[in-house]
Amino acid sequence: MKTIIGTGQLGLCILQQLLDKNPNEKILLVNRTGKLPVAIPANVQVVAADATSKTGMEAIARKSAVIFSCTDMPYEKWADFYPATADALAYALGKTGARLVVADNLYSYGNISGAAMHEQMPHNATTKKGKIRAGVINTLLFSGNEFNKRVAFVKAADFIGPDIHKGLLGKNFLDSVYEGRTVRLFGNIALPHTFTYIKDFAAAMINVGNADDAFGQLWHVPNAPALSPDKWLHLFEVITGKRIKKSVVPKFVIRLAGFFNPFIKELHEMAYQFEYQYLVNHDKYAGRFGNHCTYPSEIVQQTVDWYLSTQQHN
Repeated sequence: MKTIIGTGQLGLCILQQLLDKNPNEKILLVNRTGKLPVAIPANVQVVAADATSKTGMEAIARKSAVIFSCTDMPYEKWADFYPATADALAYALGKTGARLVVADNLYSYGNISGAAMHEQMPHNATTKKGKIRAGVINTLLFSGNEFNKRVAFVKAADFIGPDIHKGLLGKNFLDSVYEGRTVRLFGNIALPHTFTYIKDFAAAMINVGNADDAFGQLWHVPNAPALSPDKWLHLFEVITGKRIKKSVVPKFVIRLAGFFNPFIKELHEMAYQFEYQYLVNHDKYAGRFGNHCTYPSEIVQQTVDWYLSTQQHN
């Protein structure tokens, strides 16, 4: 059985793609409540479990051939949640023969001053969140345990696409566009910045999970060519027909705001991502699975179509 831990945007996107390929496939969904806000077919089961519980994850692993870990937590909870989750999954893998595909970001590489990121880079982040993500990789992939060869990490950049609510170019951004409010940006908005289309991320997770030779290593999701935030905004202007008002927030303002807002405080240390070009190399993945990235104009069109469909139901 295939299991998906986490039923946020990525987890549900993986579910949909698995069902598109095989509507009758038996799939186990795991979240904190055992409930979903959407209807699912009878062959999909939802259960409640604590991702930080060793015995809980062992019970899940015993039911699973492949586990897709798509957990998500607010930044301020990472220090407690992710090391405990990594330990729980390591315990579960050590007790079972399950395989694990972990959805990851690029924070573990740290600030590499605009160089293109690739899978052979060391995980030398100096930020708090980067160190946490590097620790998860070390626990699950580089700990010297037998189960390491049954683990794969799939790394993605910032999300873009349907069902993204809090991303830089997600629902909150489109609310501002359609309501005529100013869009707040930060960093150098003229530098190229890689974004990951959520459906490309889901497809990469599935492809890696289905390939026996893909485990014991890291993979980068195939991404569209990097455009600057300014160019992304121009694409949204073309497709929405709206003139976007924008303002670039100085870094010191973000730092000051962090004293009053825990999320912004955590965001400040990642500001380097928008102070240099942010480029991701996916040659390794393309050489094994093909380059199935979705291009910017289609990403923006599908994102806008999704947003407008949600407004029609409100």
